[in-house]
Amino acid sequence: MIAGARGSGKTYGALILIAEMASFPRTDPNKLLGTSQLPTQIYIVDFKDSDMARLGELLPPGRVATNKAEAIKVVSDYDNKMHSRLDFIKSQAFGETAGTLGMPMYYLIIDEWSATNAAFNQGMTKEDKNMRYKWNALITDISMMNRVPGLGIGLISQQISVINSGLNSSIQEEAGLKFHFGDANMSSYRLTFGNDIQIPEIHLETGEAYAWIEGITSSGYVIPFGMPEIEPNSLWKYLKEALSNQDDDKYLYMTTN
Repeated sequence: MIAGARGSGKTYGALILIAEMASFPRTDPNKLLGTSQLPTQIYIVDFKDSDMARLGELLPPGRVATNKAEAIKVVSDYDNKMHSRLDFIKSQAFGETAGTLGMPMYYLIIDEWSATNAAFNQGMTKEDKNMRYKWNALITDISMMNRVPGLGIGLISQQISVINSGLNSSIQEEAGLKFHFGDANMSSYRLTFGNDIQIPEIHLETGEAYAWIEGITSSGYVIPFGMPEIEPNSLWKYLKEALSNQDDDKYLYMTTN
């Protein structure tokens, strides 16, 4: 989950994370991109039809949605792939997961979650209600079932709290990684990380964030960090290279262990 006000650098940070994930594993700390032996497969919902949606130029067809109809289609396909991989994993030895089998991760990135969710909550026609039901059912199913097959959800929003963003509590509880970009008041940070997390009083600039990482900062604190400064043209080149290994036929059932 990635939170932050407009201009905080959250989309910029998310694009860098996508480049790193899509070229996983990263073996050289001095290089942004990794070796792409286990490239994370990326799906995107971006109703703003902005920077995230432009990755449709680099991704295979059917991976990017910019309206409700497209979103239902893309997320339904993602959900089906999750269950197909689950069935494959169940055919392996008892206790296996995508992680133990060395399978590439998948991520569904939803930009401006609050606005996207609000769009599905609007309208009273039968079609609107059907889309709303399908959207909520799909997101809940993926958030509950994603850990074993390794198909995650990445949400980007100005706020990622249950109260203010329409976020399902099950999604919030399942989140293993939370970022909050940019300077904000303590109450905004609390909405992201909760009341029990220790948050230092540091002024964050654009592109800087606090991070909560399950298993690392779970004892009750966040880590401040900054994204590398990369010019837009250079970042696009990195993304073009990183996303050159997006292929469901090759990676959905691939194992390396």
